[in-house]
Amino acid sequence: MNRQESADKYFDAIMELHGVNELKRTVERLRLFQQNRERYSVSDVTLPNYLWTIKRGGGVTTCVSAFAEYLYAAKIIEFTGIVKYFEFIPVYMSPDEYFSELTRLNNTVSEIAGHYSYFRGIACIILDEWIDNTSEANFLNIFDYIANHNDKILAIFCVHTDDKNTVDSIESAISTYMRVETMALDFPNADKLVELMETKSFNARNFYLDNEAKILLKESIEDILTGKNFNGFVTIKQIANDILYSLLTSNLSGNNISAEMLSNFNKDSEYIKRIKNKVEKRKIKSITGFKHKEESK
Repeated sequence: MNRQESADKYFDAIMELHGVNELKRTVERLRLFQQNRERYSVSDVTLPNYLWTIKRGGGVTTCVSAFAEYLYAAKIIEFTGIVKYFEFIPVYMSPDEYFSELTRLNNTVSEIAGHYSYFRGIACIILDEWIDNTSEANFLNIFDYIANHNDKILAIFCVHTDDKNTVDSIESAISTYMRVETMALDFPNADKLVELMETKSFNARNFYLDNEAKILLKESIEDILTGKNFNGFVTIKQIANDILYSLLTSNLSGNNISAEMLSNFNKDSEYIKRIKNKVEKRKIKSITGFKHKEESK
């Protein structure tokens, strides 16, 4: 598979993602950007950095990895190092502490350069621990570091919030140091999530929801979506798995699923209340990525 074929493959993969419509529109614009850049021989125009706002569990890693692969395959960005991108979560440190996170970030960049003299690629920096401290010097030092390496590092800053004041404050801080484009990676609504559960979890196993069962699930998911600890697709997959487990441990008489069979999963059930109020436990990783795949040009 040559790079153009790979570009088409990853373009299609991004278009098939659930939600994230602004990312899809950005990729469509970038396809035009590269076509025009080649047509008019304009090679010195670079991309902006990005600020992504997204619901927790909304698939940041999936989006970043597909985005990186598309940018490489479409010849929009060339990469140098053992990975195309990495994720980094700077830990909050008070103003009176030595800000060792910059040292850790710099060490990470050096490590993933591998045997190359430098890393060229994408840094996905999760800013969640700083959303209440966006005016502090340590927070601004993160952007200063990226700005000084922006010739080699394209930054995707990410926050799991849709609070306008917070997003505006972060965008303002970033734009002081570098070009930035903000996009909200929208999450599918309850109707789409029920459709997704039905197709991927139930129909794929020859189970079929009746209309009342769909309405019950929609009401439950709408309630869960308002919970502060909702964990995106992870939560949706967990609910689907728990429903299947409940069905398979009952006296089934057929493949059709009624609302009565899902009574333990209605919006007033103890199960949904527990899911909604569940304390999220995240395993924080400071660096993830994937190795280059050899592709013919």
